[in-house]
Amino acid sequence: MARYNQDWEDLGRNIQDIIDRAVSSQDYQKLNQTIRQTVERAVDAGGEAVRRVARDSRTRTAAAPRKPVKQAEAVVEKKNLPALYSNTNGKTAGGILQIVGGGILSFFTLMGSLAVAFVEAVTGGLAGMSLGWTPLVLLAAGGGLIFNGIRVLTRLGRFKSYKKLLGDKTHCALEKLARGVGKPLKFVKKELRGMIDQGLFLEGHLDKEETMLITSDETYRYFEHSRLQLEQRQQQEARAKAQAQQAVAARDPGVQEVLDRGDAFVAEIRRCNDAIPGEEISAKIDRMELIVARIFDRAEAHPEIVPDLKKLMDYYLPMTVKLLNAYADMDAQPVQGETIQASKREIEDTLDTLNLAFEKLLDSVFQDTALDVSSDISVLQTLLAQEGLTEDELTKMKKNH
Repeated sequence: MARYNQDWEDLGRNIQDIIDRAVSSQDYQKLNQTIRQTVERAVDAGGEAVRRVARDSRTRTAAAPRKPVKQAEAVVEKKNLPALYSNTNGKTAGGILQIVGGGILSFFTLMGSLAVAFVEAVTGGLAGMSLGWTPLVLLAAGGGLIFNGIRVLTRLGRFKSYKKLLGDKTHCALEKLARGVGKPLKFVKKELRGMIDQGLFLEGHLDKEETMLITSDETYRYFEHSRLQLEQRQQQEARAKAQAQQAVAARDPGVQEVLDRGDAFVAEIRRCNDAIPGEEISAKIDRMELIVARIFDRAEAHPEIVPDLKKLMDYYLPMTVKLLNAYADMDAQPVQGETIQASKREIEDTLDTLNLAFEKLLDSVFQDTALDVSSDISVLQTLLAQEGLTEDELTKMKKNH
């Protein structure tokens, strides 16, 4: 395996020499052809450890419990609702009786008071019929009955509005109910608590956060089950985040160095993209930035793949940045001659090839592609030979280097 690694590094240096000479000589004619025949398979050399991680990850995923059902999915709407609401006919009649009784009491009290006042006025006070504070007390009692009756009927009217807003559903957000009855949220929350206590909602509940009215015990159990599962997930995520932070703190400095270099390469690709105005090539560079960033994100989650990934990135990301810088320089020239345009087209094609190669590496993170590194090197050497890069020429390039 050490021999293969050495072969890989030698091939990487030779490919890097090809890029350096192309940039220096401004001759990009065979650039994409060479890169296409080499990089698509060379990227797999760094993916063996990645694929092991992918297999382990899939095994753990298969054994993991199924994801809890979302709260919205858990709530089953019922078209044939059971008796969820109290019959309000008696309360309505009671409210009407209070208004009528209060009205009668107030009317006769007022009439009686006027009659007594008339008699006293006619007799000049000789009748001695002064009622004192009694009429005022009776009027206050009558007015109280009228006010309370109106309040009861108004509240029952809002109760009917709440039922209408709920419709066939057994839950509704308090904000929606508040908007529906034109009352502040705080008022509606307090009123619904009272209605639940009074038994108007036979199976009424407010959720723990008091943001939802639930009118069915079954629905409430679904909500509580979902809430508990959500809390468990949040706790698990918090523990995972804490463990990740601890892992970062305890991370091998060498691993962190590779990840920092990866971030620097992503930032450099973005900088080159900002310097190149063309929409089509910018789309290619955007795709490249996304793929490379995701590769390093995966490496951060599984640092055991970093050593192999580092070898790969030592060659191909510097090569990519060099090509992008060369393109930006040519694109900035005021006169776009035929040579510059042809070179730019060749680099654009090369970017497509590199994107496919990097995407293949990213796919290997999530797919079980069992390829042996020695076989990859053998195929790579064969392809290089087909392109005229024979072993003798590679040896010559090493000497000249």
